[in-house]
Amino acid sequence: MPESKMETWTDSQGKKIYPVTQQSQSNRIALLINTETFTTSLYKCRAVKDEKVMQNLLQTLGYEVVRCGDITAKMIDKPLKEFSEHPKLALTDSVFVTLVCYGGTGTEEFEIDQIFQHLNTKNCPALKDKPKIIIIHACRGVCVFVSVGEESADLLDRKQFVPTDDIESLSVNSVKGPRAQNEKDFIIFHSSTTYTGSYKHETYGSAFIQHIFEAVRKHCLTDDIEEIFRMVMQSFEEFPSEQMPTKERDTLTKRFYLFQS
Repeated sequence: MPESKMETWTDSQGKKIYPVTQQSQSNRIALLINTETFTTSLYKCRAVKDEKVMQNLLQTLGYEVVRCGDITAKMIDKPLKEFSEHPKLALTDSVFVTLVCYGGTGTEEFEIDQIFQHLNTKNCPALKDKPKIIIIHACRGVCVFVSVGEESADLLDRKQFVPTDDIESLSVNSVKGPRAQNEKDFIIFHSSTTYTGSYKHETYGSAFIQHIFEAVRKHCLTDDIEEIFRMVMQSFEEFPSEQMPTKERDTLTKRFYLFQS
């Protein structure tokens, strides 16, 4: 692999990859949020197990874990903003943001867009061109409603389409100087598809977190993160429920290997 970040990094198959160096690995940072929407002590017990599993996994991968617990979904904005200003972001090669949500009445809500707004290129330039891996465990059936923001609900009604003939003139007239894509190098890995619950075990916690732990532990030295997520999805194909983890808002333009030789 090339020694300079200015060069194109590739894997053994010639595919473009995100740069990882010894210095960037030693400055890795991750955010772990546990939202308190519990109605029973059993939910809390499961959430604590999931939180510990993810914390141990991230630390094993070399990430300093910033933990934020005992908050409600509506309080997520503050730790996200504080994390976006962390001094290590300028030195790390990537970040993980993990949200573990349990219980609730179905009315508790957080907006995924908050994560993107705080960590995008405009508001967090330190993470420009770096992988931002978002893992969310939240029942989309009855536990926690995950929203993409009010704007997206009536996007077609409130946004005016630009005729194709005007696109070139619009881009010439509106863009002044070089611009970078504001939302890039993100991926969300969600525990289930929309309107579907997430399976939990009263002793071991959530199946989603357990399957991530096993897949990353076995394949982090050989496979990129999207391939590892695909392995997790495949492990649910014969799972005794309708749960299927899903990748969303994937803008990773290169392969991200947690460890590179």
